[in-house]
Amino acid sequence: MRSDADAGPDAGADAGVLIIGLGNLLVGDEGLGVQVLRRLETDYGFHPAITLVDGGTSGLDLLPLFADYRRILLIDAVVGEGPPGSVTVLRDAAILRVLSQKLSVHHLGVTDVLALAQLLGYPAAEIVLIGVVPADLEVGLQLSPTVARSVPAVIEQLGAVLTEWGVTVRAKDRGTC
Repeated sequence: MRSDADAGPDAGADAGVLIIGLGNLLVGDEGLGVQVLRRLETDYGFHPAITLVDGGTSGLDLLPLFADYRRILLIDAVVGEGPPGSVTVLRDAAILRVLSQKLSVHHLGVTDVLALAQLLGYPAAEIVLIGVVPADLEVGLQLSPTVARSVPAVIEQLGAVLTEWGVTVRAKDRGTC
């Protein structure tokens, strides 16, 4: 699934910012990236507009996107140094080090995409991964309570990165019925 958040005249690749939510929604905390992406789509707006992509477990299918964007932010469950629910922000080469510790099959594809994008000279000026250490990787559609409590911290870190990149994040007005 691909959507331009707050699509307008400067939406998509022209804005140069792409957020990819990674993970398998059927495996508990492994679905973190996609769950956060869905929350971003429904609850937040961005200026200038950015592109949000449900990367699921796509792996190499994501490679063409790396040719079109200067700044890419990935959200995923990762093996990390800390208790379940710990949030970490990784940049550039540090991402490959963490994803080389395979938590999921799609990590193989993502590390390949990052290596190929570099080899092909794709223009991403900066790639950031916001990762959360999972608590539960059993079959299930919900995040564990521990990881669910980390989602606001993920969104806060995401907002800080986007602010560095000149993107304003705002909560959508829910209005009243």
